[in-house]
Amino acid sequence: MNELPHLASIFDRLRRGYHLGPDDEPEFSALAGPRFEEYAASFAALGFTLVRHEREFFYFEPENPETIPDTLPAIAVFSYTMIDHAANHGRTMSIEEFIFGQNFLVTTLPHVTLDRYTALLRQVEVHDTDDLRRVLNRMEQIGWVKIKGMGQDEFRFLRPFHRVFLKCIEVSDAKNKADAQTAAPANGEIQTPPVTPA
Repeated sequence: MNELPHLASIFDRLRRGYHLGPDDEPEFSALAGPRFEEYAASFAALGFTLVRHEREFFYFEPENPETIPDTLPAIAVFSYTMIDHAANHGRTMSIEEFIFGQNFLVTTLPHVTLDRYTALLRQVEVHDTDDLRRVLNRMEQIGWVKIKGMGQDEFRFLRPFHRVFLKCIEVSDAKNKADAQTAAPANGEIQTPPVTPA
């Protein structure tokens, strides 16, 4: 067990709910290498299930899936707002490219400037940019965004954000289709906004 590279640091980070992605070296390369099954077996012996996501990042399966962390509702609404706003603005790039291909500024996010989102966010105790920073700090703690080392109020999404990204795409797409059906013209044709899922 001790001969597996970086075993202690990998275990410590994953045990705290962190998701290891390509930005997390050397731990990521150790897990992504040929000894993944040995790591999984070592952690299984301790009662932890190591998950290798299809998008190539790693995390421990929650011990009790029924237990929802206090911060998860705010993270979910923050994430949905980000993706829904991108979907509703007819980008020339896919939503995935838009979300993962650039940096964002907290002060320019739509979350606290558009009424359709502020009402949702108030339900999860997010009222202003300070609250958004609190949510983003928690997302950094689990490896979904990068803040440290960026410019002031700047952040970017990391690959493990895919854990919630695809679900938000589904929710946003379903909502847009329902909205389009409600606003369908008299001839029955339904106009849906262009959404390009990942």
